[in-house]
Amino acid sequence: MSLAARNLTRHRRRTLVTAAGMCLGVTAALVLQGFVVGLLGLIGGVMVQGRLGAVQVHKVGHLQADQEALQFTLPLDPALMAQIEAVPGVVAVAPRLSFEATIGNGSQSTLALVTAIDSVREAKVCPQRFRNVLGAAIGRDDLAVAVLGIKLAAGLRAENGENLQLLAQGQGGQPNVVDIKVLGRAPAAVEMDARRLVMTTLPHAQALLQMPNMVSEYAIGIARTDQADAVARQLQHVLGPKYQVVSWLDLLPQLRSILGLLSSVMAIVVGVLLSLMVTAVANTMVMSVHERTREIGTMMALGARRHWLMRLLLAEACLLGVLGTATGAVLGTLLVAQLHAHGVTFTPPGADVPSTLVPSVDVWAVLLTTAVALTGAVTAGVGPAWRASKLTPTECLRMT
Repeated sequence: MSLAARNLTRHRRRTLVTAAGMCLGVTAALVLQGFVVGLLGLIGGVMVQGRLGAVQVHKVGHLQADQEALQFTLPLDPALMAQIEAVPGVVAVAPRLSFEATIGNGSQSTLALVTAIDSVREAKVCPQRFRNVLGAAIGRDDLAVAVLGIKLAAGLRAENGENLQLLAQGQGGQPNVVDIKVLGRAPAAVEMDARRLVMTTLPHAQALLQMPNMVSEYAIGIARTDQADAVARQLQHVLGPKYQVVSWLDLLPQLRSILGLLSSVMAIVVGVLLSLMVTAVANTMVMSVHERTREIGTMMALGARRHWLMRLLLAEACLLGVLGTATGAVLGTLLVAQLHAHGVTFTPPGADVPSTLVPSVDVWAVLLTTAVALTGAVTAGVGPAWRASKLTPTECLRMT
């Protein structure tokens, strides 16, 4: 191994350039993985903690009903909520009543997407709903109050404290109107929420729709967002076929496809980076063997065995790989840790508030990336080492 290390120092510049290339590749791969993980976490946080909840329970047929969704409602049942909360991984359950309505100020009106909530339970499932509200968030369920999307409020010229009228058709088709007081305006991370969202109290929405003690869904908070699909399957088994249990990604199938595509693109880019590193090591080893042909012939003439020569050259490739990948792993981990500590703040298109992306990479990702890069470096040295071991002293002298 010491002889292999000395051989690498013969051409220090070439060795450093190759090691630096591997270091850069491993660092870039880790930083890219950190950003992708951070982006997935950001999207999950916005959708799960600020809008949907990790899992939802509906009556079978509700999600497919479209305009007749209110025909597929569920009773507000404490026993059912207790049954849901007993499932491992579930931390909170919040009943909701979601429907379309018309909201106006007497002179103008527009379509609204109303989400009626139990404020205490909703705060445990979707805590981000109650943050950054301009004014006051809903804190009591016995008042006819609402929080509007910030762009909806601006379109209606509705200031905090003003009264608006909410018009909707009940389950039987009868129209009804209630007055609601604007408590606050909620910046949204989703354009549709900013322009259409009206969040109000559950009892007053039930009175508006003439549907006492009925809800359209139960939103569920869980301990780990990445376990949403597993918890949904478990809940479906517990609740039975009368209910339809879906994870937040099932509610947004296009987003699931985008996230899958993003992960695939990341894997391809990382693969290209690692391929370039392997090519650099292979080129270095080929040049090294070519320049040392006379030396190899002399060693073989003096009795060096072919397997010893092959091990020597593979040791050089291994040392070169260790130098580059270890440095890249340390540098990439430190860089991701620095980004994780400070975050990357930006405002997504259509959003009213900035979001903070927090890159992160776990130990297994570092070890896997390093192992793949190191394996590639050693593999790149196999071809040149094998060809060198097949040379004869006579061929070496002729080639020089």
